Amino acid sequence: MKAHEHWCVADNYRTRLMVPGQPVLFWVSSHPRRGIWGAGTLTGTPVPGPQWKVASDIVLFDEPILASGIQSIAALSALEVFRSPQQSNPSWVDASAWAVIRQLLPSMM
Repeated sequence: MKAHEHWCVADNYRTRLMVPGQPVLFWVSSHPRRGIWGAGTLTGTPVPGPQWKVASDIVLFDEPILASGIQSIAALSALEVFRSPQQSNPSWVDASAWAVIRQLLPSMM
């Protein structure tokens, strides 16, 4: 199953750094099973407007990678979603955390 194709993002410098082909994670925060529910890539550049939007191709996992299971991993404990859970999209993941997360993704990714 796939997530929506278009997502709202904040009007900020990070949004302007987004380009097609970049990996994306679908993080769900306001749910008892919060965590990474899917992954994919950006398929477009952000489109300005009253609500900026960006196109993506995100495959949803059969089971999410729960925050409770990854927060104790040293390389992931400093992720923005843990430090600032109410922050607007887009958040970011540094290269060392991304290397760890990639190993946790289902084999379909």
